[in-house]
Amino acid sequence: MKTGNTRNGEPGLVSSPAADRPLSQRQEAFRNLLARIESLRESIDAEQERLDEALNFYAVEVVPRLAAQTTQIKELVRLLAPFLNKTFFPRRLERLEFKEMIQEFLSEIALAEKGLTDEDLRQIYSTVNSVSYLEQEQKTLASVKEALEKMFAEEGLEADLSELESASSEADFMVKAEELTARMRRMKEAEKEAAHCGDTGHFSTDDEQLRIEEKFRKQNIAKIYKELARVLHPDLEQDRELQKQKGELMQELTVAFRQNDLHTLLRLEMQWIEKEGGNIERLTEEKLGVYNEVLGGQVEGLEQRLRNLIFHPRYRPIFVWENRIAQTIDGPTRARELDERIAKIEHAVCLMKNAGTADDVRTAIGPLRPAELYPLD
Repeated sequence: MKTGNTRNGEPGLVSSPAADRPLSQRQEAFRNLLARIESLRESIDAEQERLDEALNFYAVEVVPRLAAQTTQIKELVRLLAPFLNKTFFPRRLERLEFKEMIQEFLSEIALAEKGLTDEDLRQIYSTVNSVSYLEQEQKTLASVKEALEKMFAEEGLEADLSELESASSEADFMVKAEELTARMRRMKEAEKEAAHCGDTGHFSTDDEQLRIEEKFRKQNIAKIYKELARVLHPDLEQDRELQKQKGELMQELTVAFRQNDLHTLLRLEMQWIEKEGGNIERLTEEKLGVYNEVLGGQVEGLEQRLRNLIFHPRYRPIFVWENRIAQTIDGPTRARELDERIAKIEHAVCLMKNAGTADDVRTAIGPLRPAELYPLD
């Protein structure tokens, strides 16, 4: 039997048929499953590397720009606030549009900082919305809490939301809400896993067969482990270099056994069979039948992991939906857009520091307002 190359320099498990006869149906399935697993693991590694690079770019290049943008928007709002009085802009529509613009800026700040923490900005919020920020904050938090209760109820979960009441601010509330949601989802996944494993004490005929196959699989995993442990145990090797190599392999073998990682155990077994001059025919049809069932499940798990990798909470900052397709943000483009907007806001701040008339304000904020939505002129 031959083994191909796989990730991280490890020998692969993709077997080649003997020259004198073709592989059986189970041997061919075994070969294809091993190839698929190795391909999926390589794809997962590559996708994770891509996502990590995107996340690192976001943290290094985008996050500081977002913070700088928020700082500039805060300063601009403070400079715009004195012009909110009714006499400054004579036209009612213009006053409403000016107020809406400030409201949008305040919403941006609240989104970036998970609430308005500066007291003067809260006062401005109360002015433009005709309601105190604290009152609106309580309404917002109540609606979020209600939405959480509904979501958990739909998923059949009983969540204790009392911990949210101890939140000291809107930002703290949102953090606690996210932590609670993540915890409840993990609980839901654990319940599904337990149900999937049939941990109920009652089994149908099919379940009983699955139990038998699972028992046989574990027995074979244990058998592979014992066979390889006898061969690879470093204490049985006299050569120091080989003893070191076997020590490393023995550690890998032990970890794979504890994690029920059949693929790694099979890789080690195949290496051992090849070294001993054997071939795939040394694996019995009975063994192959069990292995193929287990490897098929492992393929499904790896495919799901690859599909869901982008949805991991770690990558939430760089995750977006575009045309109903999950994608990562284009970091360089986002950074460039932020640079352009920050420059416009900084220019507006500079002009507003010397603004005294309505025309001065229009000139300052004009580049920040879409003309089709806010035709102030």
